[in-house]
Amino acid sequence: MRTILFDDFVKENNEFKDKKIALCIGVFDGLHIGHQEILNKVLDNDLYSVVMTFNINPKMKSGRRKKEKPLITKELKTLLFEKKGFDLQVIIDFSQKISRLTADEFLHILCKNLQIKKLVVGEDFQLGNPKASLKAFELQEHLSSYSKDTKVVITKAIVDENNRVISSSRIRQLIKMGKMDVVQNLLGREYLLDLGLTPSQFSGNSMFINTEDVNQLLPCCGKFTVHWIDEDILLNLVIEQEVLIISPISKAFVKKKILVIC
Repeated sequence: MRTILFDDFVKENNEFKDKKIALCIGVFDGLHIGHQEILNKVLDNDLYSVVMTFNINPKMKSGRRKKEKPLITKELKTLLFEKKGFDLQVIIDFSQKISRLTADEFLHILCKNLQIKKLVVGEDFQLGNPKASLKAFELQEHLSSYSKDTKVVITKAIVDENNRVISSSRIRQLIKMGKMDVVQNLLGREYLLDLGLTPSQFSGNSMFINTEDVNQLLPCCGKFTVHWIDEDILLNLVIEQEVLIISPISKAFVKKKILVIC
């Protein structure tokens, strides 16, 4: 899977202009099972599969959510997209210019130099700046002005056994409460912590990491069973207010990247 910027994807005479494309657009924070339903519908055909996401969650760009940490890092999201089998990841730099685009302006840019045959979104999807946006059910009609043969596929929200919608905001609250067994069910996988670029220190058989250096939402303070993503050996993770402690760490340990919370 390749990764490119939005401007390179839509520019005139881009290298994808002759490809028939299936595309989904979203933040995909956490990549829970609702998101995976969207991704799967992009991949269930012979079209060139493209996932379009953002360099930052637009909802966390400003305001009260600005200091919130994501459920997943950009690097980890890229890894999971690649494992799903996508041909291309397109990153939207959520600049002021992009944030001001109306939905119709965005659709025009997207379709002008590309053959978008299939566009997959969730039913709560909204495109464009809030003053001139389109909801999911409005996309098909507006797209007909820019692309006659683009099919919009709207996926319904996934609910749990209690008929509650699975969402990133709900998973966020459960992580803060330390309910990692429920989080695992809603993600469809274990919760992963990307520690690859995080500074660490060692003392005895333990590794110490400052919580403020972790660029991802952490569970509440407590003790958890973990392992590195490419190993089966179980370790202990203690989360305190200011530090993570992982043990036991052998003397021959070479720092791994992704920690799995069981």
